[in-house]
Amino acid sequence: MTKPDDLITVCSVNWFSCDFLEMLFDNLIQKAQTPDKLRFLIVDNTNGRDTDIEKIAAKFQNITIIKNDSGTLKGSPAHCSGLNVIMKNIETPYALIIDPDVYVFKKNWDAFLIDLTALSDVFAAGVSYPAWKLGTYHNFPNPIFCFFKTNRYREFSPAWSAYDVSKIILYWDFIRRNLLRLGIFINRKRFEDSKLIRTLWPHLEKIIGICSRDTGWRIAQKAEKTGTKTILFQPQTISSENFEPDIPRSAIAKYFELYCYQNEPIFTHKYSTNSTVFKTDKSGNYELWVQCIKQIEKR
Repeated sequence: MTKPDDLITVCSVNWFSCDFLEMLFDNLIQKAQTPDKLRFLIVDNTNGRDTDIEKIAAKFQNITIIKNDSGTLKGSPAHCSGLNVIMKNIETPYALIIDPDVYVFKKNWDAFLIDLTALSDVFAAGVSYPAWKLGTYHNFPNPIFCFFKTNRYREFSPAWSAYDVSKIILYWDFIRRNLLRLGIFINRKRFEDSKLIRTLWPHLEKIIGICSRDTGWRIAQKAEKTGTKTILFQPQTISSENFEPDIPRSAIAKYFELYCYQNEPIFTHKYSTNSTVFKTDKSGNYELWVQCIKQIEKR
């Protein structure tokens, strides 16, 4: 159970995503055991260009918005710069770094996460990159959903930066990544549908190593070397053979992402992407995502 000093800062990076953030904050407040103990921190990577963020500031209490100029950075490197600003401005004992396009199903999620991290030697709780994202790390919470004790995390972690390596390493990673994924042949759908790929490719991935140095890979690397313990929520994998489109939980797992703990749905991540390797037939369908959420909540 939560204690008087169990304040949590909910942290997110904005890139013209205010509609998602409004839905997310409403969701987290409604599902929290003690919503008055939530603080909200947004780093605005549009540096003020997204004027919709003003309605977020007006609607929610205990919210801080920090403008961030990421310069010429784009994509993950720009997101990393926002996350690094977040880490310097958390003032509560606990923090949840979360993507805007997330919806939490877990009732009393705040007490649930605090209780999880109270377990012996557990450093953080959240989700890592799913197995079908070959070439990434799978052993430590990434910024889609990462809950931690603030002071301990600050003492442990290097920056969230993803790609600050030499061009030689980037080119070498590109070659290894294409070898591992056979170009774009080994995509999410084939990984989920083929038992052979799910069995053999993780072994090949271990041999090739991390070749997609996505956000937080240095943190994950350090955690592995030091034997740091975490709790990871697992993505629900749905093959085409087992897919039941009329069942909302099956649809949201197939087209988007659904993460579970001990088979209980914890949250969904919409994860819109134009990547040929990772996108699904309906990953860009916001209306379907919301429809599935509403149907799951009714059950």
